Amino acid sequence: MKLFDKVFAYTWGSAFYDSSNSYIIVDEDTAIIDPGTFKSYTNLIGLMRNDGIESVDIVLNTHLHKDHCESNEMFLRKGALLGFSEKDLSISLYNYKSDIKLGKFLCLGKLDIEIIRTPGHSPGSLTYYLQEYGAAITGDLIFENGFPGRFDLYGCNKNDLIKSLEKIRDLEPEYILPGHLRIMKGRSGIYMLLEKAIEILSRY
Repeated sequence: MKLFDKVFAYTWGSAFYDSSNSYIIVDEDTAIIDPGTFKSYTNLIGLMRNDGIESVDIVLNTHLHKDHCESNEMFLRKGALLGFSEKDLSISLYNYKSDIKLGKFLCLGKLDIEIIRTPGHSPGSLTYYLQEYGAAITGDLIFENGFPGRFDLYGCNKNDLIKSLEKIRDLEPEYILPGHLRIMKGRSGIYMLLEKAIEILSRY
């Protein structure tokens, strides 16, 4: 589904509840963020082709949990380069090697992606922020209805998760593109959802 001029969103809902949403940015280079699991790969490729996307140059991960990164290999075999935070190797099932050293920005052409460190759900969780659209691709930081990402898994840190939510709250995004469930829209509503997630975590 085309979300913005250069951005496509593939959100699964209950169809593949155990696979992450995927987002693709098409510029001079084409990047996919969180390819998801093998289970959803065939459907993802079909939807991409329907949208005229035939190849991917760069694979980016918000974090290295299986449901977000299992299908990395399917794109790497076709020559794509991989980028993620190496802090997540300590919690990953996969021995990936990062081809791209991610700094504060990644340029795909005319569109710059701001890379924001948002640990908590995992040690190296990243948010990819598209300032042109006010859109934050947040992985498992927050979900619809203001529920925070899990903080009871190996490598999670509740205090880091709170700080990361505060960081994205202060960014005041117009869109949150989460790792699962539906996209959130509206600056004031998103601010309230982030506040709710922070409050939930503060109670525990």
